[in-house]
Amino acid sequence: MPAWPVVGLTFEGGTAVADAAGVGDPIRVAAYPDLATASASAAAAAARRLNVKRCRVQGVSPDGEVWVMVVDAETETLEDLDSASADRAAAKVSRSPLSRRLSVVPQRWWLVIGVAAVAAVTIAVVIVPRGMLPAPSMDGPAVEDEIPTPDAGQLPISAPVGWDTYASWVIDSAKPGAAAVLAHRDVLVLSDGADVIAIDVETGQLRWRSGTAGDVTALYAPVGTDVIYAARSNTGVSVLDRKTGTVLSDGVTSAREIVLGDVPYAELPGQAGAVLIGTSWERRQVPATSVPVGTAGEGLVNVSIEQENLWVTTSNSPVLPTAVPLQAPADGLSLSRTVAFVDGRLILEWADRFGPQTFTIDTVSADGTLERVGTFDATGRSSGKSSVDVVNGLVGIGSLLLDVNSQTVTESAQGTVVTSAGYGWTEQAGSGRVRINPDGSTLPLRSGAVIPDVILPDGRAVVRAARGSDGNAYYVLEVQQPTPTATPEPTPTDGKEQ
Repeated sequence: MPAWPVVGLTFEGGTAVADAAGVGDPIRVAAYPDLATASASAAAAAARRLNVKRCRVQGVSPDGEVWVMVVDAETETLEDLDSASADRAAAKVSRSPLSRRLSVVPQRWWLVIGVAAVAAVTIAVVIVPRGMLPAPSMDGPAVEDEIPTPDAGQLPISAPVGWDTYASWVIDSAKPGAAAVLAHRDVLVLSDGADVIAIDVETGQLRWRSGTAGDVTALYAPVGTDVIYAARSNTGVSVLDRKTGTVLSDGVTSAREIVLGDVPYAELPGQAGAVLIGTSWERRQVPATSVPVGTAGEGLVNVSIEQENLWVTTSNSPVLPTAVPLQAPADGLSLSRTVAFVDGRLILEWADRFGPQTFTIDTVSADGTLERVGTFDATGRSSGKSSVDVVNGLVGIGSLLLDVNSQTVTESAQGTVVTSAGYGWTEQAGSGRVRINPDGSTLPLRSGAVIPDVILPDGRAVVRAARGSDGNAYYVLEVQQPTPTATPEPTPTDGKEQ
């Protein structure tokens, strides 16, 4: 049963302090006139902190006595559900039989409140010795400081293999047009139409919400920086401060295509390009017959299939740098397409008159020099559009999964591979659909299962799905270790340099 955070409650002087497992600052309520009243106030405050209006409460005293109650967070009442009690109506604890039982509990004991949920939400109150828990800080005013956290819920469609349909958080989004991303492992960044949202990955609390100049279609958080890029289709890139959400620039442009990365770039109309340096666009010349494929430093990398050349342009000057010839891996092969550009590595497809034959991997430096780092077989394997998981260095090429970092290639017998969240996922429906690990092993995947956007540091997966008839949401799914079953294994191919 998935568990909610544990809440510690203690009494010192005239104040009761509840520490809701790090979900915001400690809750402070007046501990009068007795422990029963304070218990009701603290349980209600914890329920509100966890976005629960009404839930069952189970109490256990130091002598082992157990009772069942229901707390109402809005009215701060506890309903005694003891089967021996004839009166089950809700009442203020100070006037209920529960008050008499709790009033004899010494104030040196702690109350620990935990929450669990499947079909109904439960808060369990357990009294344990105070020495078992760290003492909370009593600094600050004696006021209740509630910070909302997302509700739990169930994913309405099949979960990806490895995760449960139980979602510890469900974060509503009217229009989640961009995949979720992580920023520095402690912030989950989401989009909601034109808004960008930052969520604390430890607590689920909203850190900030910022509006941009248009609907967000892609998000990217460069490693080692404190900015977040939010692309708005082909109209620009908003640059936001990771810590505060302040919009540093809306980066307006009119592009044919915008691609996010450590240095975002745009393909502009009229054989031109631009790179986003800091918070402003700088134009870059795009040589005739070539197209921009990525960036190397602040230079725009352009490839011409027709001329089999590469340029790294660093200005908008019509005087171009020297073209760099793209070397065929064997005689009789010509360049047929650019597959992907991932973290400074250019993946090209080479063909002869019979069709694609070889893929090559070259490292592109900022000064335009190339170094070949690998080749692998392309014969009969290049159909379909490529997909890229930039963060994890994975490329899906038709039925192939390429790990750019290790230069290993896995071929799937189950269809076209899409890369996301550190795995390959076959797209086609049917019982043969699988999740492919970078090492080549597979696990079966239900035909209707959703593909995750990102995996949090604690292993939970973030997915997007509909919520109700007219809404959408991000679901943060709990880990579920699957039982491996026999599936057709992919065929390892020659990921070594030839």
